[in-house]
Amino acid sequence: MKLFLLTGALFSAVLLSGCVSVTERDVLPETPVQLYPAAAKLKGANPASLSLNARQTVADITLHSQTIRNIAAHVDSAVVSIYVKTATPVKVRLIPFNLKFTGIPATLPGVGLGSGFFIHPSGYLLTNEHVIHNATDIRVMTHNGTDYIATLIASDPVYDLALLKVESPNNFKFSFIPMGDSTQVRGGDHVIAVGNPLGFGHTVTAGIVSHTGRSLFEEKDPAGRYVRYIQTDAAINPGSSGGPLISLTGAWIGLNTAQMANSQGIGFTVPSTQVQEFISSILQGTGQQVQ
Repeated sequence: MKLFLLTGALFSAVLLSGCVSVTERDVLPETPVQLYPAAAKLKGANPASLSLNARQTVADITLHSQTIRNIAAHVDSAVVSIYVKTATPVKVRLIPFNLKFTGIPATLPGVGLGSGFFIHPSGYLLTNEHVIHNATDIRVMTHNGTDYIATLIASDPVYDLALLKVESPNNFKFSFIPMGDSTQVRGGDHVIAVGNPLGFGHTVTAGIVSHTGRSLFEEKDPAGRYVRYIQTDAAINPGSSGGPLISLTGAWIGLNTAQMANSQGIGFTVPSTQVQEFISSILQGTGQQVQ
């Protein structure tokens, strides 16, 4: 017991006198899609076995007092709250300087939350990669409070996308949202967002598309992959990440990903066309195999 207490005291001294920093993560624009073992059975599969398309993305729909309400009710059962346990690599340094090749590798446990939505009745769903990054356990909670363990199928650190799969007993068919064509939306189109902001599950917000094809980073590599975001003023808050942006036809046109810091009404969504690139990589098996 004395040895344990002494060891604990020394480790506490290291933490107090030095500093802990998260291992730097440098995502280059040419970083490939990450394919996990469960992705193997999707190689060469029919696209309809993974995601289903909407018949119509944009339409001239009359806005009645319950239009948004009806759309939200229609998609609500397909949106999920995601809760993760994480193990984040850190380095404990004896000196308060971030010098390369210094520090003692360690792992920092944590928890996180986000949003997601089913894209196929068999249990495939999408979320953001940053929601499940460094996750050791991924849980999905549906609108009726049912909890499922989710398997990570593939992820894309560049486009910030992740494909998950949940298994249901008795081959239960999940409610899903069909994929729309984001190239059809324009500034001024009405949209709604559904997600789990700050743990308040199935929160509905509404707004318009503010801009399309928005680039947020300097594109230094001509051959690199860069997100062309949909900008929206529909509220996106911490925990909303991975939830769908939905048109008035009930089609999802992108994944809500981020909001500009210290701003109001400036949110960003990964468009469905670039999500389709991610899905195609999975079906073709083109990416980096991860064990």
